[in-house]
Amino acid sequence: MFSELPLALCTTFSLIGAGAFMVLAVLPDGPLRRPQVRGNVDVLCIMPCLAVVLGLAAAFFGFQDQSTAVASLRGHGGAALVLAAVADVLLACAAVAYCLCVNFGKAAEGWRRALLRVVGVLAALFACASGLAHLAAPEPSWATLATPLQMLGFSLLGGSALVTLMLEKAGALDDPSVKRSLTVAAVLGAVLGIGGFSAQVLAVSGMTGAAGAGADLVRAASMHIAVGIICLVATLVFEAMAIRMKEKGFHSVIAVASGFVGVFCLRLAFYALQFAGAA
Repeated sequence: MFSELPLALCTTFSLIGAGAFMVLAVLPDGPLRRPQVRGNVDVLCIMPCLAVVLGLAAAFFGFQDQSTAVASLRGHGGAALVLAAVADVLLACAAVAYCLCVNFGKAAEGWRRALLRVVGVLAALFACASGLAHLAAPEPSWATLATPLQMLGFSLLGGSALVTLMLEKAGALDDPSVKRSLTVAAVLGAVLGIGGFSAQVLAVSGMTGAAGAGADLVRAASMHIAVGIICLVATLVFEAMAIRMKEKGFHSVIAVASGFVGVFCLRLAFYALQFAGAA
């Protein structure tokens, strides 16, 4: 399982960073027009940008290894893997350019919003391409629609938690439309992420391959699965508390930390649920 550590780190950091930019791109821009709030959010955009860059760095090291997951992704899913890699590089470049532009440049508000939406589109492209790359790999346990759906869900849930933390620190979490958008993103992410992963686990449990029964793979990864699901539920709960409660606390920080740990554990479990790796 731990041979897939760089790949799990890559998908964890990159998906959450991408999700944050997706959520930022669709948020109502009313509260962000206040100069002080906008300046704070611009500085805090370094956090999702750093997550994307760290994910790209982990991918570079991950694909140097000859692990089972990397071999599977380089198989019949090679074309989709190239698309995911290109999308990841484009997203990292656009995210860095956006952070530099808004923090050190003097871009007009219209250009600033347009650039953020471009980053958001690239983030969505990366999340979808990553899911398709795994779906296209010659691994029966990944060949289900639950694979791209859970990755999109992880991205939205972890990303919305990170944006909640950013807006809370920036003083922009008092707008009802912003709260509503964050809540929708978090709930949708939790449903897709936890639901998609649960569907995959159920499907793998009923499979049988040359390496043995899928139920044995699920049993071996049960600790990571349990911790991951508990952490993602905690992410949703603490994010909702941060959004709904008037008093500021550490709810958003706990939500972000739980999100990273939960997604990481489930990504590790995901790579453990492969018959090729058990052979």
